[in-house]
Amino acid sequence: MPKNIHFPAAASATSVAPEANRLTLPAVLGVIALPVIAAALAATGMPSSEIVPLLAYSTGIGIAAVLTLSGGRRLIAGLAALVVRATQQ
Repeated sequence: MPKNIHFPAAASATSVAPEANRLTLPAVLGVIALPVIAAALAATGMPSSEIVPLLAYSTGIGIAAVLTLSGGRRLIAGLAALVVRATQQ
């Protein structure tokens, strides 16, 4: 009776891709950049009531650009419609 039996289909179905749980430089820089930019703007005298919307709009533009470039046109159209409805109220 063989002792080393290997089932590749069963192993691949339960394993997670190694890239899925790795931290990448763009992900880490994205998390670090917003507080750093907010602190720099606050240090220059910009009121926090203007910093938060500025960073929110900047983040929204970045997300829209990534979705557009990655082919998420339907998703970006839905997001644009949501923003238009939210600003009209």
